[in-house]
Amino acid sequence: MSYLNYFKKPIDETVKRRTSCRTYEDILLNENDKKELLSFGRIVNNGLWNEKIEYSLLEFSVEELKKKKMSAYGLFKNLRSFIAGIIEKADFHHMSYGYAMEHIVLKATELGLGTCWVAYFDRHAIEGINIKEDQTIPAIILIGYPAEERTVKEKIARFAIRASKRHDWREIFFHGDISNPLSKEAAGPYAEALEFLRLSPSAGNAQPWRIVKDQSKHSYHFFKKVVNQGYEKNKLHDIDIGIAMCHFELGAAKNGLEGKWDLTEPLLPNLPDKTTYMISWTQALH
Repeated sequence: MSYLNYFKKPIDETVKRRTSCRTYEDILLNENDKKELLSFGRIVNNGLWNEKIEYSLLEFSVEELKKKKMSAYGLFKNLRSFIAGIIEKADFHHMSYGYAMEHIVLKATELGLGTCWVAYFDRHAIEGINIKEDQTIPAIILIGYPAEERTVKEKIARFAIRASKRHDWREIFFHGDISNPLSKEAAGPYAEALEFLRLSPSAGNAQPWRIVKDQSKHSYHFFKKVVNQGYEKNKLHDIDIGIAMCHFELGAAKNGLEGKWDLTEPLLPNLPDKTTYMISWTQALH
């Protein structure tokens, strides 16, 4: 199931406009935007393997932020609100979390809000949320109205991780096996879905995804390339794969391409070191 129909503006414009925001206006979200986000969250309430997901929008005064040490994020200015997703623990819940929460990010972008994924955060910030033993919060989404001008710290941080830079197609998309680059022509109707994926955010802009198109059919196999051991240890690369899946699926739906996610690992020769299979997209046959 694609959530494309729940977006009101052209999804390609929203995907291209999304960028990580670390400098916000010092105001809380208005009631209409909060209502839109929370209503959308009640729709995107399941993970890829039916893990239940619920969302909490937390808002703070400046004084509360100081008590919770939220200012320790350093790079963020006027942080007042964030969304925490609470997901049932399962074998692949990090992928599911990235997939579901990125839909929330894109809905926020559509509303004109700024967002930023944060996986390393002060756990005191979520102490008011009731988390059951079989639930977890793998990351949070900072959210607010973007300031007109980024701070110097944010500009330096974006420069350090080359935040606007994305790998070329030939580095991340392949045909048949992982040594044969995939051209846009060979991708055919999936070219836009792959371009949506290429624009996905990732921890430290690591871009850990490697996608292989099946030689004989419209199946796309998602592999994870470990780029940062710290991110891998904390399952951030897995969250990134879920984020990429969200972008890819929305791009496919925009082009009328129906399919499903499954775990049918292809037997590919000579996989690079630290590269593992994650999931596949298979086009539906009519």
